[in-house]
Amino acid sequence: MDNTSYIALSRQQALWNDLEVVANNLANVDTTGFKGTDTLFAQYIQRVDNDDRTFRDKVAFTQDFGLVRNLAQGEFNYTNNPYDIAIQGEGYFVTDDPNGGAERYTRAGNFTMNADGQLVTQDGRLVQSATGGAITIPAEAENIVIHGDGAILNENSEEVARIRIVRFENERELKQVSGTAFTSTPDQPPIDMDRPKVAQGVLEASNVNGIVEMTSLIALNRAYADVTKLVQMEHQRKTKAAEVFTRQV
Repeated sequence: MDNTSYIALSRQQALWNDLEVVANNLANVDTTGFKGTDTLFAQYIQRVDNDDRTFRDKVAFTQDFGLVRNLAQGEFNYTNNPYDIAIQGEGYFVTDDPNGGAERYTRAGNFTMNADGQLVTQDGRLVQSATGGAITIPAEAENIVIHGDGAILNENSEEVARIRIVRFENERELKQVSGTAFTSTPDQPPIDMDRPKVAQGVLEASNVNGIVEMTSLIALNRAYADVTKLVQMEHQRKTKAAEVFTRQV
């Protein structure tokens, strides 16, 4: 396989990876608290030593460098559900695994109550309080109000719990384990926020722009088709060259 084929294949692989990222973004355009991702590409220069005038000194390959998360805040949707909570600005909710797994951090505040009166995520993870442990809403509590600092008050304005909100020095180092859930590393510990900003009865929408992603999807399909055509043309060129060489021999 010559350099033309290697270059084309490197581009095809990069486009395929980009296509998977765009497809995932589109699949989560309506997912609460979802943060879209983009691909990063770099040009990999390889020196060559041959007599091909087209590639005399260097060959540039497409290198898939990685992913970057879009940290922009999504739009707010008002639901009037008392257990729908959105974080304004920086911060993450902290959730615990009932089976003792690692903490996970999320921006998705579409919470609900389990059978024990505990505040949980849609997949059943316990929402952590500022003092540690789960948040339990008393059965007799009515007209629950959640203040901007995360304090949960009953109808008598008595604080029954406080939601733990944390931030990180570098959010981009968080590891995504599911659509909206992340884990951290020992060298990137969570920092508790004394004055978080939350809103009750509001959800943060996905920050994915469906129109932009659809436009990217169309462009990627066209680019992939162009590279595929180049590979086919190169194959035809080699086949004809081989036929001419065979006849001359």
